[in-house]
Amino acid sequence: MANSNFPEKADELADNISQKGHEAGAKTRSAGAQAGDSVSSAADEGARRLKDAARRGGHAYDEAMDDLSARRASLEETIRQNPLGAAAGALLVGFVLGRFVL
Repeated sequence: MANSNFPEKADELADNISQKGHEAGAKTRSAGAQAGDSVSSAADEGARRLKDAARRGGHAYDEAMDDLSARRASLEETIRQNPLGAAAGALLVGFVLGRFVL
C-alpha cells in the first residue's frame, strides 16, 4: 500500500501553507503600513518646508518693496531739490537711447 498517512500529511502541508500565507500577509501589511507612514512623513516634511519657503519669500518681497519705496522717495527728493539737473539727466538719457536704439 502507498502511504496511509497521506491525507494527514496533505492536511498538515495545507495548514503549513496557510500559516505561511498568513505570516506573509501580516508582513506585507506591516511593510505597507511602514511605507505609508514614510510617505505621510515625507509629505508632511515637504509641506512644512514649502510653507517655510513661502514665508521667507514673503519676507524677502516685503523687504524688497520697502527698499524700492525708500529709493523712490530718495529719488523724488533729489529731483525736488535739483529739478534742472533731473531734467538735463532725463534729456541726456533720452538722447542716448534715441541715438543707439533707433
